[in-house]
Amino acid sequence: MKIEVEFSPAFQSRLSLERQILTLAEGRSTVKDLLDRLAQEHGGKIRPLLFGPEENEILSGLVVMVNDRTFTGNALNQKEIRLEEGDRVHLLYFMSGG
Repeated sequence: MKIEVEFSPAFQSRLSLERQILTLAEGRSTVKDLLDRLAQEHGGKIRPLLFGPEENEILSGLVVMVNDRTFTGNALNQKEIRLEEGDRVHLLYFMSGG
């Protein structure tokens, strides 16, 4: 199945991409699978924006929008969100500090 991913500026500056279309396994792929795939495909460029130091722990500062639903990294660590053909996923990364 094809999933369209749109990247926020934090990702765009590392990838030089605004969006990407990925093909994932039909019927059983999750948001976490998508993030793993992006980390593998783009190497160390975006992994620090997706995952923390613990194995496969999604960063709390990551916000993932799937169509009209919004999930924080914390929520994604607690439950599995399945993807479907044609879903549009937006990756947002919020930085804080001053």
